[in-house]
Formats: sequence, structure tokens, C-alpha cells
Amino acid sequence: MKFINMKDLFETPELIPSEVQAVFDTIDEGVDPYVELTRITREIEPLGYTFDFYLDAEPFGLRPIDIYLQQIEGYEDV
Repeated sequence: MKFINMKDLFETPELIPSEVQAVFDTIDEGVDPYVELTRITREIEPLGYTFDFYLDAEPFGLRPIDIYLQQIEGYEDV
């Protein structure tokens, strides 16, 4: 796997495409966070992006879908 010097887009929000940000803007705080994160994932994947989330429902690793998490700076050892 070739390392790509890319940062997690959650750490560089100014680089998040507007159509992806628009989906994140629809997050409903009143809904179970796992349900919401799963919904958001399903909605951004057709846009060419994905992310993961921890057991505490904290999202991380927002990236283009063709980039593996290990190719993002700081996640090389995951």
C-alpha cells in the first residue's frame, strides 16, 4: 500500500467538499448517534467519500472512498 500524505478531512474542514458538508449539516442530534453516523456514511459514499467512527460514536478518517485509512497521516499503523 502506497502512503499518501493526506490529512483527515475532519481535521481540515475547509477542504470538505460542499456536497459532503451539506450531508453532515443534516445530522439530527436527537437520533441515536450510531444510526445517524450510519445514515451519513450511506449518503456520502455515493459522493465518493467515507469515514469511520469509534465505539463512542466519534467520527474520524473522513477521506475519498478510494483512500485507505492507513494512507492518511496519523493512521499509518491502524
